[in-house]
Amino acid sequence: MSVVEIINRRDVGTLASFTLQAREELCLSEPVRLAKGRVHEAMGDSADMFAVLTASRLSGPIIWIGLAREIGSLAPTALQDFINPARIILTEGVSRSEVLWAAEQALRATCAQCVVIELSSGPNLRESRRLQIAAEEGGGIGIILIHGRAHTSACETRWQCEASNAGENAWVWSLTKNRKGELGAWRVHWANSETSGGAYEAGVIHLAAATAA
Repeated sequence: MSVVEIINRRDVGTLASFTLQAREELCLSEPVRLAKGRVHEAMGDSADMFAVLTASRLSGPIIWIGLAREIGSLAPTALQDFINPARIILTEGVSRSEVLWAAEQALRATCAQCVVIELSSGPNLRESRRLQIAAEEGGGIGIILIHGRAHTSACETRWQCEASNAGENAWVWSLTKNRKGELGAWRVHWANSETSGGAYEAGVIHLAAATAA
């Protein structure tokens, strides 16, 4: 079970407008939703966990694509508290163009509900538009992990993801770009049955309160 506590003070009516009504969505927690058939950007030292927790809400394989130096340190077995490591398919590219080509092919595949793309810098308008078109064809969610600078892009949202001092498996997600809704920031905590004392509910993120932290 995951717990999300909202940082921004907004009333529930305002929060509801955050949702993206135009297409099918993945609800992480009301009102935190990601549009399917779209590509989203994540930055920060915990961007990879944003991708992992998002993938935990989806079924099927997780296609994880990047250069060897960017995905070489990824250890799927270290993520077994959050997702089944067997779901992760690592794909190494030898160049940025090859990584982007592989990402387009994966996003077009209807069996791939979650495609994670690691890039040293964010996609430009041309690159992001091609990825968006591919995601629309496949209907899944693309998450670009940006290790360097972000650029103006056609991606649906951009998230800044940092570790929190609230304890183990705790993060702060800040929505810094949203093409069809409001911005916001949330405290996120993943608690399994051993630490919470409750029944494990895989991949569910609950909104703790619609008040300021």
